[in-house]
Amino acid sequence: MAVMLAVLATLMVAGCGDKPTQKGAKKAANALSDYYYKDWKPPSGDWQIQKVAIAKDYTVNVDTKIATKTLSKAIMERSKMEQMEIARLACPNINEKIWDTVGKTQPVNIRLSGAAGHIINSLCMRPGEEEK
Repeated sequence: MAVMLAVLATLMVAGCGDKPTQKGAKKAANALSDYYYKDWKPPSGDWQIQKVAIAKDYTVNVDTKIATKTLSKAIMERSKMEQMEIARLACPNINEKIWDTVGKTQPVNIRLSGAAGHIINSLCMRPGEEEK
């Protein structure tokens, strides 16, 4: 029991350094804005990045819209897990250089909406993370 408590305490302290900061979020949001404007290749012409903004918890939110009703409806008919994976198509590829600027601990959240409104939120996978 004492060993488990020691391990838990160590994990809690180690996790404290991963909290995003205002300065890091601003740097990431600026880099992502440039990335989406200049370099991003959407999965299809139906995808649009509408805004990159910083949330109160310093997560960078990327508002992404599916412009056509047909594709929006097809996505909404999928399971939540599939919708999350579809939303992640708006994330920078895990191997792209943009992550050097964004940082390995900065959360980036895709807020996917469609013709009928909000569909789902999904956090981007960051370098070094494995799918769970």
